[in-house]
Amino acid sequence: MKGTYISFTTHEARVRKIDPMLSSLLDQWPADRVVLTVAHNLKLPAFVKDSGIHIVRSADYGAFKKHSPLYINLGIQQYIIVDDDAIFPNGWFDNLLNWSRQLPGQVVCGRGRIWNPKNTLHYPDSKVIHAERVGEPVPCHIYVGIGTALFRTDFFEMDVFPYPENPFDYSDDIWFSAKLKDSVKIYVVPYCKEQYHGTLGRPTELEYARENHSRWKKARANGFVAKDAALRDHRSTILRRTGKEV
Repeated sequence: MKGTYISFTTHEARVRKIDPMLSSLLDQWPADRVVLTVAHNLKLPAFVKDSGIHIVRSADYGAFKKHSPLYINLGIQQYIIVDDDAIFPNGWFDNLLNWSRQLPGQVVCGRGRIWNPKNTLHYPDSKVIHAERVGEPVPCHIYVGIGTALFRTDFFEMDVFPYPENPFDYSDDIWFSAKLKDSVKIYVVPYCKEQYHGTLGRPTELEYARENHSRWKKARANGFVAKDAALRDHRSTILRRTGKEV
């Protein structure tokens, strides 16, 4: 399956709310190159079933389904992951593609995290890098999902699958950042190129993005324990991303 695909997943609490998000995708991307992976028993509303996108059923790996091995089985080589709780401005995905051509063989994304040399790898201690605030590509330790990111399946080490034992309590951003090959770096790239006249902003979070059942709220409530555990598990690999130890 040639071309660049957009990949996302959703779940029971959100699936009937994603119409604005899906519309923002289909306004700028062909439906036949959008893949939604959902749990086997999730009931889909008509606007999703009739949208023309690819719908793949999978074991429920939580947010890991955005990188599902099913994409590899489908023969997809390059894909952009997105979250189900944001609206993406026109030009957002084209800009990722433009930067991917300028940084071949690297992950390009809209948001990342960096730990400075004085920090421990405690999740809240990182500096968040936003695409609309930088004027040139910035290397980061991990990407952040809501910023979207462009990957190729050959960016990853062979052991990227299977997923951890408890994916709901882990971090897909950290896991997949750590499982990139040593030659692959992560860059937050600017979204202020001339063709957008400096007006291209970040994705707009929808109201349900920070609801009490959201993964972010749960992670913050437990002190980011699971994210910190993931950082410890992959410390040496993650720190090689920018060439700096902390």
